[in-house]
Formats: sequence, C-alpha cells, structure tokens
Amino acid sequence: MTNKLTRRTLLAGGASILASALVAGNVRAGVSPKKEETRDTSIKTRTASCNCGQLTVTHVGPDPERISLCHCYLCQKQSGSAFSIQARFPKEELTIKGKSSTWKFPGDKPVSYRTCADQGGTYHFCPECASTVYYTADTDDARIGIRIGTFTDPSFPSPKITGFEEYHHPWVMNIKALGMKVLA
Repeated sequence: MTNKLTRRTLLAGGASILASALVAGNVRAGVSPKKEETRDTSIKTRTASCNCGQLTVTHVGPDPERISLCHCYLCQKQSGSAFSIQARFPKEELTIKGKSSTWKFPGDKPVSYRTCADQGGTYHFCPECASTVYYTADTDDARIGIRIGTFTDPSFPSPKITGFEEYHHPWVMNIKALGMKVLA
C-alpha cells in the first residue's frame, strides 16, 4: 500500500515533531541548552522528496551539524506554517535527482523585513507539485539546505538553533499551554 502525503500532512508532521521537541525542552526560545548534546556521527542514508516524488535529494553521511528553526517571514511564507525547520548538508554528501524550477530571493522587489536569506538564496522546487525541497544560500557554497519535513522521518534530530524570534507567533514557544485536542 502506498501512502500519498500531502503538503498539509507534512507540515502537520513537522509541527508535531517541533511540539514534541518543545515539550521535551529540546528547543526553547532564547535559552541555551542545559547540557551539550552530542551529534550522532554514524553514517545514515536519508532521502528528501517533493510530494509527487519527482524531485529527490539523498543524503549519505552523519546527522547535520546545523538544524535550525526559523521564524522569519520568508520561511513562514515558503512553508505555509508559523516557522520552518531546515538542515544544511555538505554538497559532497548529497545526490539530487529530478528536475527543479528555481526562485531567487531577493528578487527584483526588496522586502520590508529581515529574513534568514537577506544575503540571497536560490530555492529549488518541483515543477510538477511545487514543493520546495532544497535551497542554496549565496553566502555558503559548501552546503545545501533541505527542509526537514521533506524527509518525512520522525527520527530526524530536533533543531539546535532558532532565529528571527521577533517574528514568531507567541504560541509557538508554548505548545503545551494551548490545550489542543490530539487527533489520531
């Protein structure tokens, strides 16, 4: 049986992972971790893909050093969520397959807010289903960023840093206090 994953399902899964990390205390606004966590350096193979599966990025290597939760408006608009979580990987550890269309930021029109891509970036998305899978930052030629929701892997490590919290939705940092009904 093949499961068809929608963008909504992927975003909900990412929010669920974040909520678990927040409740567990792994990610906290403006607070350094109480203990230094060690990065798992065992070699893993993980594949990120768009919704239709046409565009994939396979990573073979250890867990990434940088996994970030970003609240900037660019990430909110691109993810369709209150935040975005991405990881950066060394280019030599990645294999990209499929066709992608690109969108360059900033474009011809400047934006009136700060973003995590103020220095520029190119976002690669599937021309069939329009899912953004990966991006390159103009200031970092050595690495490629991948939205962790495109891995659909609940074992993916939690974010280690957070940024642009001045743009965050206040409830994001206190998920437990929302008293949400849990759906099966």
